[in-house]
Amino acid sequence: MIALIDGNNFYASCERIFNYEWRGRPVVVLSNNDGCAIARSNEAKALGIPMGEPYFKLKHFEKTHGLVVCSANFVLYGDISNRVVQITRRYCNDIEVYSIDESFLFLDGYSNQLQRMVDLRRDVLQGLDLPTSIGIAPSKTLAKVANKIAKKFPDRTGSVYMLDSWKKIEAALKWFPIDDLWGIGRRYNDKFRSYGAHTAWDFTQFPDGFLKQEMGILGLRMKKELLGEAQYSMSVPEPKKMISTTRTFDTGHAEYDYVHERVSTFASECARKLREQKSCCRHVTVFIMTDRFKQNQVQYSDSFTVTLPNPSNSSIDISKYAKKALDHIFIQGPKYRKAGVITGTFVPENERMTSLFDIDNQERHAPIMKAMDSMNSRLGKQKVKLASMDVQTTWKMDQKHLSPKYSTSFYDSIILKA
Repeated sequence: MIALIDGNNFYASCERIFNYEWRGRPVVVLSNNDGCAIARSNEAKALGIPMGEPYFKLKHFEKTHGLVVCSANFVLYGDISNRVVQITRRYCNDIEVYSIDESFLFLDGYSNQLQRMVDLRRDVLQGLDLPTSIGIAPSKTLAKVANKIAKKFPDRTGSVYMLDSWKKIEAALKWFPIDDLWGIGRRYNDKFRSYGAHTAWDFTQFPDGFLKQEMGILGLRMKKELLGEAQYSMSVPEPKKMISTTRTFDTGHAEYDYVHERVSTFASECARKLREQKSCCRHVTVFIMTDRFKQNQVQYSDSFTVTLPNPSNSSIDISKYAKKALDHIFIQGPKYRKAGVITGTFVPENERMTSLFDIDNQERHAPIMKAMDSMNSRLGKQKVKLASMDVQTTWKMDQKHLSPKYSTSFYDSIILKA
């Protein structure tokens, strides 16, 4: 059997751990630069606030319904996530951390599996004051279904539900909407609904040949998973296949110098992350876009990818090629609201294959990058910068509603006065 433990409205619940007075009130967590809603408490969902709603559209709820708005505090959320995993390991050795708020537990060999998960949920709630839901089933996809049932009907399930018989599985599949299935996106949902499939049970009734034609081998695997035949074992974490740094600007900017500085800063950050995982990249992609919500302004977006002559993790090189990509797509006139740099096609830095005809700067830049990383580690992030970056300003995200880092910073610890 496989269990899935999932933090309920995880980001919002993390904020409530240290702010008890927010319980019962609608809470929304905003994306980078306080852009749009990326997490909502049940009370916020009841107000009709959709995922991805821009902040300016939900701001009025602060006065009318006491909405609490929080800037994303990923340092806090990551620490709470790690603490959940630590508690989880007391109950199961084989854990696959699927995301910041979800983990799969492989329970074969453990007795009293349902009670074990009930005890796990209790310990997470008592130890961290974090509500979770746990679904248990013979496969990962069914565990997702069971988890949804546990979350949807907490009073009847105690937030822990186990699909341990065919009767339960069949009933769950006939209830479960097809658009909530793990792996069914909007395109497949529309297509299958046009064929009369509205539930997970309807999906399992499609012939194997039809599913293979529509979805390939993934469709067949999904059907078997839903019927209780596990197709996916525990995954081993792999190195990242792509590293990106993107930001939404505080306001629109039409000046090339401003956008170039931002792209150079993002490229330097991507290079730092590459060095951190001891990788080099072969491709650098830059994108820019205007504010899609301001239809009265000129709308424009584009991206361009540059292939490096030699794999690199040098901030100097990656920033140089990011500028070439930017020059290819930048046009005068539009006010750009967002930009980003994406690095891809990684190779280990000790397994680089270099060109015989192009100059390789990696070895020459390596000691400079090492010194730069060391000084920034000791003195603070972005103290030592490239000349193409704004030397006078350390850019920070717009986070007007940022909560303290209660569990990771001594200076943000809760102080009690007796």
